[in-house]
Amino acid sequence: MINIVFNVLALAGLAIAGFGGFMILQLLSRNASIRGGVLITIVGLVLAIVFFVMGAGVIEVQPNEVAVVFNVLTGDLLDTPLGPGLHVIIPGIQEATIYSIAQQEYTMAGSVSTGAVRGDDAVVALTQDGQRVELDVTVIFRISPANANIVHRNWQDRYVNGLVRPALRNQVRSALTQFRVEQIYGTEHSELEQTVEEGVRRLIEPEGFEVTNVLIRNITFSPEYVASIEQKQVAQQQAQEAEFRVRQREQEAEQARALARGEADAARIRAEGEAAALQLINEQLSQNPLLLQWRYIESLGPNVQLMIIPSNSPFLFDLESLMSQAEIATPAQ
Repeated sequence: MINIVFNVLALAGLAIAGFGGFMILQLLSRNASIRGGVLITIVGLVLAIVFFVMGAGVIEVQPNEVAVVFNVLTGDLLDTPLGPGLHVIIPGIQEATIYSIAQQEYTMAGSVSTGAVRGDDAVVALTQDGQRVELDVTVIFRISPANANIVHRNWQDRYVNGLVRPALRNQVRSALTQFRVEQIYGTEHSELEQTVEEGVRRLIEPEGFEVTNVLIRNITFSPEYVASIEQKQVAQQQAQEAEFRVRQREQEAEQARALARGEADAARIRAEGEAAALQLINEQLSQNPLLLQWRYIESLGPNVQLMIIPSNSPFLFDLESLMSQAEIATPAQ
């Protein structure tokens, strides 16, 4: 912007000088003194030269730029690139080249409209186990403000195609040889990005650049590997279903065992109860031998007063004992 102002002022000085020349011609045509016209012409020329030199010698560097200054006499570069702001250089002896230090990105992709190169520019490489993959890769980088002289000396405006692209492609292919295809497909995707980023940084940072990040996306596998993955997923699903059926059978068997244990426990409890009851009966019978006979007679009914027993049959009961017990058991009226 400041250069434009100086150039406008230089043009204004030339206009003043032109007006002075016009005055000289008019004065000469009237045989008058041309001193005033000459003075105006000289002032205009001086202003034009001064502002032209100032415009050529003042450079304005924006906040996201640096200026590399080259001395045409010695062939050397100024030790430190010029940072943002206004700077004065010697016109004709020093030349300034402006470089952007803003973040830049370079992408190699299979999509026509995504990558830096039109057409399919995805990186094609082989994994550690020989599987062919295609990847879209992006590197985010910038020129190091302190090392812009190195960029100017070695690459100038050729660094993208001459350094960044070859370094990125080389490191992607090199990194893929350290990973198996299932690792790229699985949880180690970020490790692949980190490996590529470290490799690219190792190659381009000594050349005056800073690497911010490397991004890998849209990984495309060979049709054969995709088919094998699908088959593996189907096999895993079938295995999971079989495992589920086994667990279901085990649960059913466990339920059957639990039911059998419950029935066995119930039978044992019933048997223990019956045994306890029999033991109690035996204890009572041992203490009262005629109790069983009495219970039998009692069960015959209250209306039975007489029983006829054949004469040739032995007596089933000791009637005298029973009667005596009955008299004892019957309370007095």
